[in-house]
Formats: sequence, C-alpha cells, structure tokens
Amino acid sequence: MAPLTDRPRAAEPHQELAQRIKRWREARGWNQQALADRAGFARSTLSKIENGLLSPTFEILLKLAQGFGCTLSDLVRAEPVALVGRLVVERGTPGVGIDNPNTRLWPLGADLRGRPFQSMLVEFTQGDLAGFGDWNRHETDDMLHVLSGVLVLHTEGYAPVTLHPGDTVHFDGTMPHACLRGGTETETCRCLYVFAPR
Repeated sequence: MAPLTDRPRAAEPHQELAQRIKRWREARGWNQQALADRAGFARSTLSKIENGLLSPTFEILLKLAQGFGCTLSDLVRAEPVALVGRLVVERGTPGVGIDNPNTRLWPLGADLRGRPFQSMLVEFTQGDLAGFGDWNRHETDDMLHVLSGVLVLHTEGYAPVTLHPGDTVHFDGTMPHACLRGGTETETCRCLYVFAPR
C-alpha cells in the first residue's frame, strides 16, 4: 500500500486547495520553481500538489503560506467573503475538513486579518507511533486544548504526555513532536489548536 502522503487526493477540498495554489501562483506571474524557492521545498513536490497527486503535510502548508505571504487559514479555506470589522461567528464544525497525514484540520476564523495567532479544530487520526512517520516540526508556538477523546503527545526531550477532555498543553512547535489519538480505535480525538507563527 502506498504511503499516506503519496495517495492521490480526489476529494473536493483537496481539488480546491490544489487549484487555489496554482491560481495564486499564476496570478503572481510565478512558475513552479519560483514558488518552490520562496516556500523552501522541491519544485517536484509543488507539481505533485498542484496535480492532486500529493496531500501536503502541515509543514508544507505552512511553507506555502509563507511563500505566498499569507496566513495558513487564508491558504486552506475557500476564498473569504469580505467582512466589516473583526467579528466572525462560526457555528458547529466549519465545512469539510482537510485531510493531512495523521490529522484532519478545520481552520477557524479565516476571515479575520492581522491577528498574531491562528486557530483550527484538529482531529488526530493516527494511534500508532510506529505508523506516524517523521515527527512534526514547524516555526510556531503551539497550544492544544482537548475537546474529546484522548491525546498522547510525544516530544523530543520529554516523556509522553496523555491529555483528556479539558486538558491543555502549550509547547514549542520547533521541537520535534508527534500527536497521537489515544484510547480505542473508535474514539475520536478532537482538539482546539491555536498557534502563532514565529
């Protein structure tokens, strides 16, 4: 079976994301190499993403956002509707989640501009550290608040931490880490994720 990151993403949210990346790149007059250089990864990776052959990891999405000079929420959400002021009310889970290796993400408040932090709902879908792959590491300060299920956080230099609904953890996103779903296979681990790019 192919690794999760190499599986084609034919679902509508992934097609929209791939099309948005290509549209934004072409609107700036950049070829794939120009955007890849700005984002700091290989042009071949960008080509696979734009053609729906690769589901970008969280780290790659962060790099793409930095390459475009926008927030991650701007990149992964549908084109926002212009709002007056800074009040956004979102009821329930916002739309279809973006599947990532080991997670499913729902960006929150994408219409708010100029804020020093970003927020998401995140489901951790991997329960086995051996199947997690490379640990995450990104240029952010992170906070996770467990809403449901059990979260097991592995970090470099610290013993694993198990968190339950109502528990919160703050950590340095540059530290290698892996977030796993604890409990049984039928339990959903959903968290509020708040992060501030450095």
